[in-house]
Amino acid sequence: MSEKIFIVSGGTGGHIIPARCLAEHLVADGRQVFFFGDEKIKNYRRQEDGFETRIVKASQLRKSLPFLVKAMLKISVGILQSLYFLLRFKPKYVVGFGGYASFPMLAAACLTRTEIILHEQNSHLGKVNRIFAKFAHKIALSFPNSSGIESQYLAKTIFTGNPVRAEIAALHSLSYQLPIQEESEAVPADRLGYNVLLASDFSQEMKKPNLFKILVIGGSGGAKIFSEILPKSFFNLSERIKEKIQVIQQCRVELIQETFDQYRSFNINIITESFFDNMSVLLRDAHLVIARAGSSSIVEFCAAKKPMILIPFAASADNHQEKNAQYLEENGAAIIVKESDFTINTANELLKNLIDDEERLKKLSNNAGSLANLNATQNLARALND
Repeated sequence: MSEKIFIVSGGTGGHIIPARCLAEHLVADGRQVFFFGDEKIKNYRRQEDGFETRIVKASQLRKSLPFLVKAMLKISVGILQSLYFLLRFKPKYVVGFGGYASFPMLAAACLTRTEIILHEQNSHLGKVNRIFAKFAHKIALSFPNSSGIESQYLAKTIFTGNPVRAEIAALHSLSYQLPIQEESEAVPADRLGYNVLLASDFSQEMKKPNLFKILVIGGSGGAKIFSEILPKSFFNLSERIKEKIQVIQQCRVELIQETFDQYRSFNINIITESFFDNMSVLLRDAHLVIARAGSSSIVEFCAAKKPMILIPFAASADNHQEKNAQYLEENGAAIIVKESDFTINTANELLKNLIDDEERLKKLSNNAGSLANLNATQNLARALND
C-alpha cells in the first residue's frame, strides 16, 4: 500500500502553487496524496490531477465580535472535518504551506500526533506557521536567511527553496533576448478594445518577436494601484519607444476596460485580462516584469531570468513582501520601489531609463537567473524521506 501524505494550503496562489508542485511530484513518486484547503482551492483543481482535493472549513479572524463568533464556528467545524480525514486515512505526514486555511488541519494533526512538516514561501515565517513551529518535525524555508523563527526552533529548519511549476522552471534554459528593432511593425490603429478582438488577433500580437514586452502581474486579485499608476506613466515617452512597447497587464475585472482605454489614449499597444492561464508563455516572451513581491511570483520570475520592477504590497502580513524584495535587491536581481514612492513620475522615469538600457536589463536577468532554485520541489520531497 502506498504511503499517504496530506498537503494543506492557504487559499492564494502563493500558497497553492508550490503545494501543488509538491503534490504532483509525490504522486509521480508513487505516494497517495490528499490535498486540503478552503473553497478557493477549487480554482486550481484540474481534471488530470492525480490526487484527491478535499475542502475543509476555515476562516480568518477579525476583531468584530459577530465575525469572530462565526469564524470560530467555521474553524471548529474544519478541525472536526480534519480529524475525520486523519483518523480515516492515517497519513504519515501533514505538510502545511501556511495561510489561515491550513489551521484546522494542522490543529487536528497535533491532536492526533501526526507528524507535521511546514513550508514557508516568504522570507518571514507566517502567522500560522509560527503557531505550529513548536509542533513541526521540520520547517522548510524558501529563503536562506528567513526571519520570524524563534531561536529554539532553528534546529528544525532546512533550506529547500520554493517549488516552481515545471513549465516555468524549463524557461531557465533559455537565454534572455531583447527584441530586434529593425523588424518593428506598426501597431494597428483600429483596435477598439479587448472585448472585440478575435482570438487570432490576440495570438498574432502575442507572438510578435520585435516588441519590447512588459508583463504586469498584480497577484491573485490584480493590484488596483497598477491600473491607477502605470497607464499614465507612459504619457511622455517618445513615439519611438511607444511603437516598440507592448504591455500585457493582469488587472481586476472591473478595471479591464478602463485600464485598456487609458493605455490606448497614450498610443500604447495593450492587452488586459483579469487572469492569464498561459503564464509560462507570457514569461517566456516578456522582457520586463512589473509585479508585487509575493514569493511564488518572484521565484518564477527568477526561474525565467526576467528583469523585475517590484512594488511590494505595503499591507502584507509582517511586511513579508518587502523582505522578499530586499533579498532580490541585495543580489542585484530586481529594482524595488516602495508603494509610497510608486507615483506616475517615478514609474515614468524608471521606464524611460530602463527600456533602452540593454546592459542593465541583461545584468538584472543574469542576477535573477543566478538566484533560481530549480530543485526546490525535489528538496522538499526529500525532507519527507529523512
